[in-house]
Amino acid sequence: MNLNITTKLAKALTALILLSCLAIFALYLIQKFGGQYAEQKIQEQLERSGLSSFVQYESIHFDPFTLTPSLENVRFGSDNAPWLRFARISLNQYPIKYPDLDVDFWIQESTADSLSRDTRQLMRAAGITTLLGKGSLRSTIEGEHVASEFQLDIKDVGKMSLSSNINILNQTVNMPELRSDIIASFALGQPEAMLIMYGEAIELRSLTVGYQESGLINRLLPPSTMAQESKQTQLDNVALASHALGLAMADSQEAKQIANSVLGFLLKPEKLTLSMSPTSPISLKTLALLAHEGTLYKDSKMTITNQ
Repeated sequence: MNLNITTKLAKALTALILLSCLAIFALYLIQKFGGQYAEQKIQEQLERSGLSSFVQYESIHFDPFTLTPSLENVRFGSDNAPWLRFARISLNQYPIKYPDLDVDFWIQESTADSLSRDTRQLMRAAGITTLLGKGSLRSTIEGEHVASEFQLDIKDVGKMSLSSNINILNQTVNMPELRSDIIASFALGQPEAMLIMYGEAIELRSLTVGYQESGLINRLLPPSTMAQESKQTQLDNVALASHALGLAMADSQEAKQIANSVLGFLLKPEKLTLSMSPTSPISLKTLALLAHEGTLYKDSKMTITNQ
């Protein structure tokens, strides 16, 4: 009887060991071939968008449990002095929900001297010597409707959030290519290219942009500097800036509303929010025309509030 029990236990243990080995081998295969597939697709997208010479990465890690590929040690720009360095960019649940997007990223701690001249100048203007941060991007697609959320937290600068809802009017527009074109246009310093390519193909339904201060405003505009000008002069300066940006004419009621909200934030920097909720969806081309006419704030139902 004891011999039978011992034999059964030995068989069960042997089966358990075999199953464990098979599971480990299966996970290895998923990780190996999943990583190869993800790298192939990522490379194809970079080459299709013309970004292959601007994006370098050390390796791709593929998590066999979540099917998540992550790019490790990513550099945007030149290899020696990139615009940004990322410790990791994770494409969560890829390709299960493709072409939906769910990305987390971590900006690698970088000194100003290790980055490009443009980034260096921005950092110095912001009064920081080391760049460190994290963020995320979520984008879901339902028919022609695309909803996106972006979060960015930069140490000693602040937290920025952006949420948007758009309509894709042209069914031939490919979402991965659209996303690549957005990155490429900003990477090349030509955001206006989006108007040329998609001005009549994309409608904006709503947009909300928020900024929460964590040191930037107090460094750029300390209270001692703000005290050097009268409140009316400061309001006039903000109104002129809103006119230059195409939001509103400098002497309009809308410009006064903008000036009061922005100045309130500058005097007590906590959180500033810009929201755009047009009565009906507005194409990118129409938004550009409204900015040219100086009526973007009013005609797009924009609000700017400080909290």
